[in-house]
Amino acid sequence: MSQNALQQLLTALFLPITRGMPVGRLGAFALFAAATLLAACTDASQNHSVSVLYAGSLATVMEDGVGPAFSKATGYEYKGEAHGSLGAARLIHDRLRSPDVFVSADPSVNESVLMGGKNGDLVTWFVILASSQLVLAYNPKSRFVADFEAASSGRTPWYEVLEKPGLRFGRGDPTIDPKGYRTLFLFSLAGKYYHRPEIPRFLGDPLNPAQVLPEVSLFARVESGQFDAGIFYKHEIVAHHLPFVTFPPQINLGDSRFSDFYAQATYTTPTGEHASGAPILFTVTIPKTVQDSKAAAAFVRFLLTSQNLLGKFGFGAVEHQVGGNREQIPPDLRSLCSGAYTP
Repeated sequence: MSQNALQQLLTALFLPITRGMPVGRLGAFALFAAATLLAACTDASQNHSVSVLYAGSLATVMEDGVGPAFSKATGYEYKGEAHGSLGAARLIHDRLRSPDVFVSADPSVNESVLMGGKNGDLVTWFVILASSQLVLAYNPKSRFVADFEAASSGRTPWYEVLEKPGLRFGRGDPTIDPKGYRTLFLFSLAGKYYHRPEIPRFLGDPLNPAQVLPEVSLFARVESGQFDAGIFYKHEIVAHHLPFVTFPPQINLGDSRFSDFYAQATYTTPTGEHASGAPILFTVTIPKTVQDSKAAAAFVRFLLTSQNLLGKFGFGAVEHQVGGNREQIPPDLRSLCSGAYTP
């Protein structure tokens, strides 16, 4: 029965009282039952919501794709917030955020910031959700667009385009954003792959203020034309329909066949978190900060069964392997997971 129908029933049952007519025992019981049903209906429609803290690169995917689709499919309200994954994990660690679900751009973020006794076991498990790769995206109105197009077709090396005088290039902050340190890995690996040791030097200091921007604003700078180009995940660019240059799989961090080569690149943040090059994998988990376990489990289930939706945004499909303690995963989600994740 809908909430409107219940309200109409209550009105019909209350009407005799307002007119001074006795209700009787049967009417009183019906009145109580209808009131109880109405309260339950109201609670279900108003109180079930899921709060999701997610990697900043997922903003469009979550707010324009996954979030609305989840609400339509389940009736639960969706509330999302974007931050660089490392920064987001620190917010959870420091009790500044209490999400129902956390979606990270790197499995190691869970392991280093949220898992284990030293971190209060805020996360005890995570599931590999999808894969991605790094690309060089550029503004279609950039005065260097012909050079980027030449790089895209293989006629000009992409790293030579970036050295053009006056070109404005942006990248993520490696201290809070996995994409930031993965950009460092990309350039380090490119120096080895092309036998050009000068390529990594293009970035300057890892925190070079002329290039480094917070993840949530970097894309806006490129899209608006304030920057000519930047390093992004492929799914970001697919979602926003920007042109881009692809990198060879040996350096784009998107192909597990080159895991050993990727691992040659490393970075340690100023606060001590260590990261090594590895295939780009996104993860999902339910932290101990969860407020609505039912809604959280529903959201995780929706993500794990939405590979077609994620594929439309440029993600790669992967096995939903489990990191951490599989027994801590809600029982009704375990059947969606396969195997154990090993770095």
